[in-house]
Amino acid sequence: MREMSELNGKLTTCSFVASWMVWVELADRDDARVRQAVVDAVGLQYGPYEGVAFESGPGKQFFQPKQGSKLGNTEEAVEMPARVLTFTVEGDLGKLAKAIEAVRHTHCYEEPVIIVQQVLASRADFSEDRENPNRWWNRGFEV
Repeated sequence: MREMSELNGKLTTCSFVASWMVWVELADRDDARVRQAVVDAVGLQYGPYEGVAFESGPGKQFFQPKQGSKLGNTEEAVEMPARVLTFTVEGDLGKLAKAIEAVRHTHCYEEPVIIVQQVLASRADFSEDRENPNRWWNRGFEV
């Protein structure tokens, strides 16, 4: 964490905090309930915002069920429409565990693909940035 302190000492517009990045592959039948379950469990705060997550557009997921799966041992691979949900959880393992359990409870798969990685996540310093002409609120964009 010494490196993070050094980095934060060199930055004037933001800082970084230790976080967990979570990647979850979602099937078409996994609607917004998976994301909402995680929001309900841990809030998904990112700085002064809550419910912050990213969901990709549709792609394809491939798998071949084997012995021990609900489908049993199959000869053919399965191709299904899928998308990716990503979010960060700041700090402790307890909060991360709650987020993962929320995914596992609401996901339609028996073995959802969940990948967790330690990352540094930015946090803006708004103290001197309110008048920046590049910010959306100074450019006339609507939310």
